[in-house]
Amino acid sequence: MVAPQLYTSRFSNRYGEEWVFEYDPAKGEGVLRGVDIGWQEYRVVKGRVPGLILNDEEILWLRKAWAEAVGGSR
Repeated sequence: MVAPQLYTSRFSNRYGEEWVFEYDPAKGEGVLRGVDIGWQEYRVVKGRVPGLILNDEEILWLRKAWAEAVGGSR
């Protein structure tokens, strides 16, 4: 049996700051990294990132990416 593949979504906001969201369907876990936070990993929970402030466009992108990642693993 083949393990589900890692879902990855990349985004650049209006300031050119890059973000990468990865979701591991085998673990049911997501992480967010970005240039604005020194590429440090933050855990993503139900499309949100506790302890991290994102702007509106980043929030919309992350929620969409989360929905695609989780929807594809069900």
